[in-house]
This record gives sequence, structure tokens and C-alpha cells, in this order.
Amino acid sequence: MIIDIHTHRPYPQPEGIISKALRPDSAETSEMKTFQLYSVGMHPWDTQDTEDAGLFARLEEIAAQPNVAAIGECGIDLLRGAPMFRQLLVFRRHVEISEKLRKPLIIHDVKADDIICGLRRDMKPTQPWCIHGFRGKPAAAMALIRSGCHISFGEKFNPDTLSAMPTERILAETDESTLPVETIIARLSEVKDMDLTEIIRNNSKKFCNFVS
Repeated sequence: MIIDIHTHRPYPQPEGIISKALRPDSAETSEMKTFQLYSVGMHPWDTQDTEDAGLFARLEEIAAQPNVAAIGECGIDLLRGAPMFRQLLVFRRHVEISEKLRKPLIIHDVKADDIICGLRRDMKPTQPWCIHGFRGKPAAAMALIRSGCHISFGEKFNPDTLSAMPTERILAETDESTLPVETIIARLSEVKDMDLTEIIRNNSKKFCNFVS
């Protein structure tokens, strides 16, 4: 069962969701294995290359596969990528696909907490959203939580933010880290002064709609 909500490590990852980027010039999504769980999306760094409307149809087709557990990573990056209007358009399309397929959203958020909160308020999604690899301050995390988001922590995180987190919104990831997810969760558990392993496992199940 899932405990690593977001990883770029190669197959196999029996307890992880492997993130695959959909790009016009990439064959990443053609290498997906039947018995591995994935997320699929257009990274905000690549949004300048998403003018072809056929990419969104391809994204929806791939995302509808039963081994795709989530949409993304997608999101908003104020430091890199296409102009903001383009990033917003692409992100909104991901939200629409997430809602249509009833699959959660994995979000790349750089300096865009207020934008993400505003979009969630305005679009009123029914599917859960996860801010992956969060390193921000407690106030930013609490604002995202109040808007309805989950927060995923990786190898690098702000201990003060983790300490302030309600346990039911905590997820864990390896992303591109070389550390095992178990080591990352052990570090999170040390900060929280409790074993988060089963909590994160159950949170991941609920986030991915594997349980009611």
C-alpha cells in the first residue's frame, strides 16, 4: 500500500507513486508498467511547450488508466516556467481532469501559496490536493491546510512547520532523494515525537481514494 506519495525513482516502487511528466518531446509516459502506480501531469517548468491542445486529450487518456492514482505533478512556479497566465491555464485544466476522473492532484508550488489557496477557493474542487515537497513556514502551511490541501514532506523540511501540522494532513515522499522513504518518515516521526508510519500510510490511502 502507498506510503511514498511522490517519487521520481525508477520502477519498481511497490509502495510509491512514480511521477511521470507529459511533454511533447518525451516518451516517459510510454514506459509505464501495468502493476505500478503513477501520477501523470505537465510540470509548470514545461508549460511553455503545451500550446498543442492535443496534449490535454492525451493527458486525460493516460490519466484515466487504472494504475494512474493521481494527476500531476502540476502547479504554479513564480520563479521558473511559462508566463503566469499560461501556468494558470494549464493548472486549471489539470484540476478539471482531476475532477472528471475523480483522482487527487499532486501540486508543485513555488512562491504561489496564495494563488493555490485562491484557486481552490474559486474552483471548489471535490478531489484532494497535495502540496508536494513542502519546505515553507508554518503560517503558509496552515493557510494551505485551511483551504483544504494536504502537505507532503520530503528529505528537506521545516521542523517548525511539521510540528504545527495536524497529523491527518501529513504525507511523505522521496521525490528525487536517495534516502529510503522509511528514513524520511523516521525523521518526521522524530520531530513529531510519535511514529507516523501508519498515520502516513492511512493518510495516503484516503488521499488516493483507496478508502472512503
